[in-house]
Amino acid sequence: MPNTYYDEFKNLKLTKMADSISNMTYNYNETVVPKKHYEQQLSVRIEEMLEASVEMNFVNTFVGMLKQLREQNEKMFFQALLCLDMKVNVTNITSQQHHALEETWALFSSGKNKKYMDLDMLAKYQEIVKQK
Repeated sequence: MPNTYYDEFKNLKLTKMADSISNMTYNYNETVVPKKHYEQQLSVRIEEMLEASVEMNFVNTFVGMLKQLREQNEKMFFQALLCLDMKVNVTNITSQQHHALEETWALFSSGKNKKYMDLDMLAKYQEIVKQK
């Protein structure tokens, strides 16, 4: 079996490995990523990498639950989010707060581009995603 670059690569020391990855990255559309970045990434402990994966699994579970709640009753879903944001204690809700929930839902549900999150937060998320 012929010897491949991978066969040699897996035996390199950390600094040489990072240097090789940096060179490979540059060879793709002349993208410059410093060797130090790869050294840091390759030095991350397995536990830290698994922690991020586990966290994303929890987020995925929450997303599934939230979708299900929204599909079951969008009005109550919206009002629950509003109560969380406004720190309304539903067990002690006043008539004014209840009225505000109903009116706010009416305004929200009549809108064309319904977004549950603050528009500034959504814009910030998109800005971060688009950063290179």
